[in-house]
Parts: sequence; C-alpha cells; structure tokens
Amino acid sequence: MVELTPSEQAQIAAAIEAAEARTDGEIVCTLSVERHRYVEWVLALAAAAAFLVPVLLTALNLGPTFFAFLFGQWQSEPLSDWQTVEIFALMQVTVLILATLALWWSPFAQRWVPLSIRRDRVHEIALKQFLTRGIHLTAGRTGVLIHVSFEDHVVEVIADESIYSKVPQDHWAETAAALLKGIRSGNTAQGFVDAIALAGDVLATHFPKSDHNPDELPNRLVIV
Repeated sequence: MVELTPSEQAQIAAAIEAAEARTDGEIVCTLSVERHRYVEWVLALAAAAAFLVPVLLTALNLGPTFFAFLFGQWQSEPLSDWQTVEIFALMQVTVLILATLALWWSPFAQRWVPLSIRRDRVHEIALKQFLTRGIHLTAGRTGVLIHVSFEDHVVEVIADESIYSKVPQDHWAETAAALLKGIRSGNTAQGFVDAIALAGDVLATHFPKSDHNPDELPNRLVIV
C-alpha cells in the first residue's frame, strides 16, 4: 500500500494551487488504496479449472470410477452411465468451489487480472468520484479529475465537457503516463506533481485565469 507523508501531500496540494492560479479550470486528485478483487475474473478461471481438471483426472484414470472406489462405493459391476455423469458433475462442482476459494485469496483475484478488466473497473470508480466530488458542477464545466488506483496500477484522467471539446485525448494519455512513471519509480508524489503540471498547462492555454473565478473544489489529494 502506498503511504504519502504529510509533506508529500502538501507538495501535491501546492502543485494544484499553482496550476489553478493560471486557469479557470479546477483540478481534483484522488488516490484509491483499496485492493479490488474481480469476481468475474475469479469465476471465469474457476469455471475453466472445473472444466479441465476432471477431464485431466479422467485421462489419468483418476475419474469417476476411481472416486467411487475412493469413497467406498466400489462395486463389482461397472458404474452406470448415470452414476458416471453424477460423479463427474460432483467432481466439477468440487473443483469449482475449491478453485474459487483458492483464487479469491491469491494474486489472481487482483494483481494478475488482465489490464483491460482493471481499466474498466477503475474507469467506473473514477466516474463515480467525478460525480461524487461535484466536478461536473463547476461554473464553466472545466473540471479535471486525476484518479489513481494504486493496487490496480491504473491511472484515469477525466475532463469535463468544455475541456473535451478543445483538448485532444493524447494529452490526457501523456498526463496519465507522467503519473504512472512517478509511481513506478517509487515517487508517487512527484508523479502527481508532474501530472498536475501537464493538466495545468493545457487548462491555462484554453481556459486562462479570469477576474471572477472562485476556487470551487478542494486543492488537496483526496484518499478514497
């Protein structure tokens, strides 16, 4: 888990204030330290295991007949087709349950989830933060959210509609990349500062500071 000292958080707050001093835009930074687990991914892996493991066991002569003997159900007559199906289904259910429990508490449930799945989840969380923090309610619709899900290793930048009409998407990808670079180097605070500077530059270009523009949103890192 990332831990930012009060000094580092103050550094981020100062960067937000400096950026907003040049623009009517608003920048909000949020950091999620929650370790998300992905139920759909775990169940998909467990279902694959439930399909493959009984087949492999059967190929190794450890299938329904073996389990019938193992649990004292051995009989002189071969298992009927129905008994074979029942035992095979029981094997699948058992593997499904055991695999789900094992995977849920393993890195497969979070760290090793495909990036596309992690990005979708973080995007949903970032959108909720965008709405919850009232970024969409700024007077000029010029709010920007820089959101980091530390455990997922994903950065999401969301800009309000007035900004999207003027700023190309490549710029926000560059902003996210700057933050990720800082995180990967072990300096999360500097990553935020660099990303805030990039966001501030483009906001100052398209939405320069006017005489009547109140500071509408908090100038600090919000840990969620």
